[in-house]
Amino acid sequence: MGAAVIGVIGVATLAEPHDRRELPLAALPLGFALHQATEGFVWLGLEKHVPAAAGQVAMYAYLAYAWVLLPLLVPLAVMLAEPLRSRRRLLGVLTALGTVVAGHLAISMSTNHLTARIAGHTIEYGGAGTNADFFTVLYVVATCGAFLLSSHRRVQWFGVANLAAVFLLVWIQSEGLTSLWCVWGAVASVLIYLHFVERRRVESPSPTGRETVRHL
Repeated sequence: MGAAVIGVIGVATLAEPHDRRELPLAALPLGFALHQATEGFVWLGLEKHVPAAAGQVAMYAYLAYAWVLLPLLVPLAVMLAEPLRSRRRLLGVLTALGTVVAGHLAISMSTNHLTARIAGHTIEYGGAGTNADFFTVLYVVATCGAFLLSSHRRVQWFGVANLAAVFLLVWIQSEGLTSLWCVWGAVASVLIYLHFVERRRVESPSPTGRETVRHL
């Protein structure tokens, strides 16, 4: 149900950008929604409601998105949508960092035995390797840091919300961080939608038709 609601928001967000460079950022809410739907199949596999093979495929797809695609996509998406050159340079550094994290976790996925188990109301994933804690820190820097560097207010708030969620979730249940943080990311994606709605509002022609506000 949650994935469906965020999916509607994701489709609406994807229809908002006027600039193709903003499409990767606008696609994040829909990506989070599909990601949560994928974890639904992981749950079904662990509870024996679908064939084990289907659950395994869902687990690999879920982790490939969370561990490999997101640390690269997030800073890149924010960088492409950023109008200020000075901030784009910094975001380029985080994109490079995210690429390193993604590469390491991709290798870990291909060489380690990946596991998933139900732990209360979340799923704990294993198989990130012996340096998992170190690369988790780099992951957070690359993803949350990218949002915080944006010059767009609501995108910054998305980063603040996600960074706060990371610290809270590590304190509550560190082993379930991947699952819980991605759930929160999906919920917080409404901030990205509001960012594009606000952009469209302020970029609409003025009542006199003589000028248009370009950027917040």
